[in-house]
Amino acid sequence: MSPQSDDGSRRTPSRRRMLRWSALGGLALLSGCTRDVGEELPPNLEWPIADLTPELPVQERTDVLEAGIEELASRTITDEAEFAAAIEDYSLEVESVEYERDVLTIEYVNTNVYEEGNVHDVGPIAGAFAALLDSGYEAVALGITILDAAPSSYGAAEVDAAWAYQYNDGVLSAKEYGELVAGTIESDRHEPHVAVEPDE
Repeated sequence: MSPQSDDGSRRTPSRRRMLRWSALGGLALLSGCTRDVGEELPPNLEWPIADLTPELPVQERTDVLEAGIEELASRTITDEAEFAAAIEDYSLEVESVEYERDVLTIEYVNTNVYEEGNVHDVGPIAGAFAALLDSGYEAVALGITILDAAPSSYGAAEVDAAWAYQYNDGVLSAKEYGELVAGTIESDRHEPHVAVEPDE
């Protein structure tokens, strides 16, 4: 029976009230459907990326730098030949070591760039440079050129001799010394150009 107004005439439900009732009814129906669909799906017991996460604990960058620096800084290195030999003993492939205008430079091939990156290499190189300066060798800096299998790919880093002296004097820790060196790393990668004929 339709509600009546104060004067006794019948009043039809307003359009707003009808829409409100329809919306409430639709929500009730949808809530039941959603619950049914959720119950049909098996529980998610494993994250999709579980196989891609590294095993813990993850080695920190500073720890990597510290280990490399300390390993080679403890050696006796007195000249450029011993400097190159120490780095090759660390399984790095040295292309050249040169000294010009008070700057020592080294070019080496990073064969593990995709697995480890450059941080694993600059640590021991910085450690060898500190050992070289500790023996009395004079240089204002070490310039590092990083090569890999692709001739158009390269990276670079620098070691200021002042940092190495401060490390040798105990002013900088191995981690602090390593972070200064790692902050100079720059890399640039270009896709190799492959000449392909149109009909190939």
